[in-house]
Amino acid sequence: MRGSLAIEAARPQWLAGLRAATAMTVPLIVGWVARRPELIWAGLGGWLTMLSDPGGPYPTRASAMGTFALMGAAATLAGGLAGLTPWAAIPALFAFAMICSLIRVHGDTAATIGVLALTMFCITEGSPAHLADSLVRAGMFVAGSFFAILLAVAVWPFRPYHPVRAAVAASWMAVGDLAAAAAKVASSPADAAAWESLVPLRRRARDALEDAREALAVARAGRDGETGRGLQLLVLYEILELLLGDLAALLEALRARAERHEPLPPRAGEALVEISRALEAIAEALVEEGSYALAAPRLEASSDSALLFSRVEGEIRQAVESVQALRSGGAGPSPPGALSFPEEAPSLRDAFAKASTELRHALRVALVATLAQFLATALRLERSYWVTVTVVLVLQPHAIATVRRALQRAGGTVIGGLIAALIARHVREPLALGAMLFGLAWIAVSVRRINYALFAALVTPVFVLLAETNAGGGHLTRIRILDTLLGGTLALVGAIALWPTRDLERMPALIAAVLRADRAYLDAVLHGKGPAEAVAARRRVGLATANAEAALQRLIAEAMPPARIEPLMALVAYGRRLSASITALGAAPPSSEYAARLEGILDALADAAQSGAPPPPVPPLDDLPAPEPAQRLARQLRVVQSALARLG
Repeated sequence: MRGSLAIEAARPQWLAGLRAATAMTVPLIVGWVARRPELIWAGLGGWLTMLSDPGGPYPTRASAMGTFALMGAAATLAGGLAGLTPWAAIPALFAFAMICSLIRVHGDTAATIGVLALTMFCITEGSPAHLADSLVRAGMFVAGSFFAILLAVAVWPFRPYHPVRAAVAASWMAVGDLAAAAAKVASSPADAAAWESLVPLRRRARDALEDAREALAVARAGRDGETGRGLQLLVLYEILELLLGDLAALLEALRARAERHEPLPPRAGEALVEISRALEAIAEALVEEGSYALAAPRLEASSDSALLFSRVEGEIRQAVESVQALRSGGAGPSPPGALSFPEEAPSLRDAFAKASTELRHALRVALVATLAQFLATALRLERSYWVTVTVVLVLQPHAIATVRRALQRAGGTVIGGLIAALIARHVREPLALGAMLFGLAWIAVSVRRINYALFAALVTPVFVLLAETNAGGGHLTRIRILDTLLGGTLALVGAIALWPTRDLERMPALIAAVLRADRAYLDAVLHGKGPAEAVAARRRVGLATANAEAALQRLIAEAMPPARIEPLMALVAYGRRLSASITALGAAPPSSEYAARLEGILDALADAAQSGAPPPPVPPLDDLPAPEPAQRLARQLRVVQSALARLG
């Protein structure tokens, strides 16, 4: 219940809401003035196409929205024809639901497109039409979709690198936030909880870097060569990849001193504040047209962390040079180690792998949606597609997310139904009603990322009142609420009964993936495989850790026993701390014998995590001299071994 009420974003997206409301209401107004009711399908096409907008670079947005326009038109045509024979509609829905759900394997954007296309199929199957009328509907849908694409992409100035600059700037700002928070922690280093509070900020910084990486890949695709601006943005991304790793190693070194009750280096907190200010200045200079006086901080921390401070300072200086080159069009510094863009996209074959989460979710959606259609047909429910649409929108790959979405959808629909009843009773003038619906649609999309329940409460009156206007009655509010409750109940039953995803069972494989990624990163650092391979290996550690943290968060939300959660929390936390210690090894590598022992320990721990067998004890390493980062890594491996033993 708390999760369903949580605020999930910082601020409304007013521009996105305005565009979505415009894309929907302009065709509706034209249809009302011209007395062409079929234009409601153009309005629906514009609305759903705007919801499919993934944001980011303009080519990405146009490609995603165009793909949905074609899929939505196909769904409109197929759904209208399939619904003519009610009992044939059931297997058709099953097949279409499988197709639309399986494309989730291609990522979040593909998942959104699939859900929206399946929603359109359910709507038209619930309001069937013969071939000629279905073709008109599909044509209107495409027209509305391309009006939305024109509005979202072409009406605003086309600056292909502006989204990339914004994404790269956001990543620099996220790392700056991490440095600022670390400076506050450095003021009270004995507080262990304060150090743990940095973990979500590190995860957010990694997510921001991934967004920037994707934006760079899309901007580069289809070009014969890299442009000057693209090169400098790529340099800034890769500098930040290195800087984040060095900053993480620095924070790990400071935390280790605090845990040993040793004082932090002189001016460590002040140096972190200087780093934060420099990173924020770089981020602002990337997105603002004006000139910024950029300068790298002068750090004077003299300690065992001095080398890491020095490396961070050097990377900031290199970033300042790149920002200046980006503005002047100069060549600027060379990248510290280029990564390849883009990586190979996942194939649909991956969805049919053994124990595939995507395949199970697709079967779950198809079966529950088909059952909903069967019940709606047998009970002869009016507006039966509201039941199947609710099932499609509520069902999520994980049970806890489905429960949360069901609560949000049901609660929002009830509140929205009451709002619709009040509007229908007190607002009679068509012009005033249209303005009110426009405002509700605008605000609904603006707050959609803040809280889905709020979105459902605001958007329900829009579609209920539009449906009642076409139906010529005021009885649909009760039907909408009842259909939503039925669909939400079916979705909950399906999530619990059909292959419920148990993150506790997946955690050993996720922990093993983190440890294997750490092992590959250790290999890249110790054997001098070059900055490009080291950066790529550290990125894989970040992604594996993020996957494990997401699964752990779902387990915590499911109120698992603390005895099972605690070792998992330790393993996830230390998976990230291992990465920071490995980064520090690059500045102070151990002997080859000590390094070989560390690699063997990591291999054994990863194998034990994967198989579920008791982990072997960590052999003593005190007989060999080693620098502090290597000794810290050995201590952390003993913690990992202990947590794995408790997990078993």
